[in-house]
Amino acid sequence: MAQHHPDEINRLITEFMDMQEAWNQDQERFDWDALQALAQRGALAYNEGTGPSFPSLALDGMRHSDLHERFLAFLLEAGFDPFRTASTGDALDAVPVIDHASLAEAAETNPSSARMRATLMGLARERFEPLAREVESGREPSSLPLYDVVKACAESVPDELMRRIAPELANRDDTVDDLDEGAAQHPGDGYLSPAEAQAENRLPPVG
Repeated sequence: MAQHHPDEINRLITEFMDMQEAWNQDQERFDWDALQALAQRGALAYNEGTGPSFPSLALDGMRHSDLHERFLAFLLEAGFDPFRTASTGDALDAVPVIDHASLAEAAETNPSSARMRATLMGLARERFEPLAREVESGREPSSLPLYDVVKACAESVPDELMRRIAPELANRDDTVDDLDEGAAQHPGDGYLSPAEAQAENRLPPVG
């Protein structure tokens, strides 16, 4: 996979910030094609060994709205792996390329965040079902390559699936599982006002 220079990550996030501003100013005429093109360029910009990934900078800690939901969908269509772990350059252990814990926290109060989390949980079912079956066949979970990934991304793994893999990590509230899977693609609420979004979504450049 091609490596992305930090300057390129900065350019991508600056472009995303500009699109957020355009969204805040005029949602009706927002250019979704341009957002999709940005997602296609940045989906694999994991910034491994240097700092946070581009998707992390765009999505983590935000007050999510339709813009962020659609952007996540575009990233996934372009090949973004939300369960990938990578070194950020300042820690020995690899960390997920997006913050699953902060998304789960946001999902408690933000409908857009909840739909985003539901999308990831649907993907987790597909990704980690084979791991659950191996564990049920008698394999030691910690001996399997995907086990560390499940632990790192635990907040986006459905509780019923986690109970089959690592019951000790399964004591979480998964009311988000009941959301309609299509809602992540066609949200109708959870918006901020333009003033709120500009204040909440302003992102610093990569150091």
